[in-house]
This record gives sequence, structure tokens and C-alpha cells, in this order.
Amino acid sequence: MTLPKWAVGLLVAALIGLSITLYAVHRENAYLQKEVEKLTHIVEEHPVELATFMASYERFANKLYLAGKAQNWELAAFYHEELEETAEHLQKLGITDDGIPVSAMMGPNLLEPLKAVEQAIQTRQPEAFTQNMQTLIQHCNSCHQAAGKPYLRLQLTPTGLSQYFEPQTK
Repeated sequence: MTLPKWAVGLLVAALIGLSITLYAVHRENAYLQKEVEKLTHIVEEHPVELATFMASYERFANKLYLAGKAQNWELAAFYHEELEETAEHLQKLGITDDGIPVSAMMGPNLLEPLKAVEQAIQTRQPEAFTQNMQTLIQHCNSCHQAAGKPYLRLQLTPTGLSQYFEPQTK
């Protein structure tokens, strides 16, 4: 059985189109592979530094606490969101530091306590806000303890969030 000339022409055109498409996909794949290699190299040279995240978290927590103490609920809500986003980002990165599953600890130690803080902000309850911030900081300290870094201790003071610098007594 012979195919009509138009069918053969259509088949040839389809094969040429497919070949061009495959070539384009191959070129795009090669380009993307080179980009992945560049990015992998950058990530290997500049790994995620946990201390940078924690410093941001501490700064946002301090500002959140001071905004709540001043009953500036809109500002407190802003810093609450920044804290939450930072913790969620850290959680998604899947970081393990010195064998400690840091990212896995974000949920119970930061995100969960932040829900109660958010509730106090939304209902504009200064006493509940202060109590829930204290609970959040206790979670931070418990997490540091569990991570083998008990010397990283935070506290809420009348002037904001601060770190204990005195050594712990045994």
C-alpha cells in the first residue's frame, strides 16, 4: 500500500518539526545543566549559615516584643509575619547543623508558639501577648538546649529581648 504524496509530505514535515523540537529541547537542557552546575558551585562555596537566620530571628523577635509592649498592634503584626516567614524558610531548607535537625525543630519550637503570639496580637491583649512572648523565648532556649548549645540563652527585659552573657552556673 502506497501513501498519497500529501500524506508523505505531511509525515516528512512532522518528522522535521519533531527533530527541530527535540534539538531545541536538547539545547535548553544543556543550558539548564550548565546553570545548575554554576548554582551548585555557588551553594557549595556559600552554604546557608544558621547564625544569620538566628540573628534575623532575634532582631525580629526583639522588635515584635517592643511593638507589642507599646501596643502598636499593626507593627507587632508586621514583625510577627517576618518571624513566621523566617522560620518557615528555615524549615523548608532542611538544615541539619552538627547533626541537629534544625529545620525540623522550627515547627514545634518557633511556628507553634508564634500562633499564640499572633492570637494575642489579633485580639490586642497586652497580658496574653507578654505571656506568649515569654513562652516563645522559653521554646527558643529549650531548642538551644536540645541542640547542645545551652549557652545561647535569651530573656525578655523591660528594654527588649536580650541574651544572657554570663556563664551558667552548674
